[in-house]
Amino acid sequence: GGTGTVNGITLTGTVTSSGNLTLGGTLGSIANSQLSNSAVTIGSTSISLGATSTTLSGLTGVTSSAITDSGLTSGRVTYATTGGLLTDSANLQFNGTNLTFSTGNLVQGTAGKGLTTGSAISLGLGTNGSTSQVTLDTSGNFTVAAGKFNVSGTNNNDGVAYWLGQLYNSAAPAAGVGSGLSFATLVGTFGATICTVEGIKENATVDDYASALKFTTRANGGAFSEKMRIDSIGNVKINLGNITQGTAATGFNFTANTPASGMTSQLLNWYEEGTWTPNQGAGLTLVGAFSSTGKYTRIGRQVRISGTVTGATSVAVTAAGVITTNLPFTIGTAGHGNATNAAITVFAAVICNTGTTVTSAGAIAATGTITFSATYFV
Repeated sequence: GGTGTVNGITLTGTVTSSGNLTLGGTLGSIANSQLSNSAVTIGSTSISLGATSTTLSGLTGVTSSAITDSGLTSGRVTYATTGGLLTDSANLQFNGTNLTFSTGNLVQGTAGKGLTTGSAISLGLGTNGSTSQVTLDTSGNFTVAAGKFNVSGTNNNDGVAYWLGQLYNSAAPAAGVGSGLSFATLVGTFGATICTVEGIKENATVDDYASALKFTTRANGGAFSEKMRIDSIGNVKINLGNITQGTAATGFNFTANTPASGMTSQLLNWYEEGTWTPNQGAGLTLVGAFSSTGKYTRIGRQVRISGTVTGATSVAVTAAGVITTNLPFTIGTAGHGNATNAAITVFAAVICNTGTTVTSAGAIAATGTITFSATYFV
C-alpha cells in the first residue's frame, strides 16, 4: 500500500508485476528478500513496507538507485533470520575496518578449518580492540605485548610433578636435545636474549628419557655457557661461579640427617679463610725487632689458627706466658694446640680460653722463631 513515483509515473495502491518491475533505468538484482517495519527507497522514492514482511523478487539491474532499509542500524552486520528476514544485532558490528563481537564466540564450522592470514594475526584486547597485545606471526612466534602470560586449568601430574603447559621438541633423539625457554629484554637501544632454561635428554639411547635441567647465561658480548645443571639423579653441578650466601646466618641445613642426642644445630652458615698478624704477648722475651705471621680458617663455629712470632735475634716464652692477644675471632669455647721452637726440639701446649688470647702452658727457651697452632670455637 502507499504512493510512489517512478519515471514520472505515480503508482497508488498495490502494484503487481507478473514479471520484472524495472525502476529508474538499470536495476540490480534482489531476489527473495523480505523487509518489514522499514521504508525502502529506490532512487529518491520511498516505499513504506509496513509491519508485515514484504517480498521483493526479481529486481534486476539497479545501478543508479539505492535501496535503504530504515529498520537496520548503521555499523551493524546484516544477516538473514529464519524465513529470510533481514535483521541486525548490536552484538555484531563492522565499521569498514574492524569486526567487533560484543558477545558470543567465533565458532569453527568444519573440522580442520581455521583462521588463515598471509600476515601476523593480532588480537586487540584494549578498548574497542584498539590495542594489539597478542600477536601470532607467520613464523610461529607468539608475542604478548604487555602484562602477564597465564596458563590456567586443571593441572597434569604424576603425583610428584605438576604442570599446566608443555614445550615439545620433535627433533631426533640425541644427548643434549630437549626443550627450553629463552629470556630476553631491552638492554638499551636494542633487545637481547640474556639467558635460557632447558630440559634436555642426558643420553642418545632411544626411548631412554633420563633428563637434566640446564641453566645458561652469557657475559656482555659473549656466547651462552652452561652455569648450572641438575641431573636425573638429583646432583647439582655448578660449572662456573660460586654458591653465594645472600643473608648472614643462613647456609646449608643438614636436618635430613639423624642427629646425636646432644645436637644443638645442623646449620652450616660460615666459611672463611685468611691471614692475621699476631701481636706481641706479655709472655714473650724478645731480642731484636719483633715480627709475626698468621693464618686462619673458620668453618661454622670452628676456627683453626696457626702463627709464628720471631725476634730478630731470638724470642722466648715463659710457662703460662701469653704469646699473642689478637686472635681473628673471639673465643666462645676454649681450644687447645701446640707450640715449638725453630729446631722442633722443644714443645709446649697452648690454650685459647678467653677473649682473643693464646697462652703457652710450658716455657720455650730462646730461639729464632716460635711456631704455634690451635683450634677453638666462637
